[in-house]
Amino acid sequence: MKKLSRFMEHFWLAVTIATTLWAIYMVATVGLSEGKQWIWFPVVAGGMYGYRRFMRGKMEQWERDGRL
Repeated sequence: MKKLSRFMEHFWLAVTIATTLWAIYMVATVGLSEGKQWIWFPVVAGGMYGYRRFMRGKMEQWERDGRL
């Protein structure tokens, strides 16, 4: 389970980086008024990364405390 959790954390980090680069590219090519919709993708992916990281830390803490 730890390997899967760590993999998913890295997956969402990679998605965040990729979508950030894509959003920057889209804003640069079509302008902010047309490209601002692309900014939501890295925000959501970054939120998922943060959530996965937070939950992995909580699960490790629970494991240390003997709750799991």
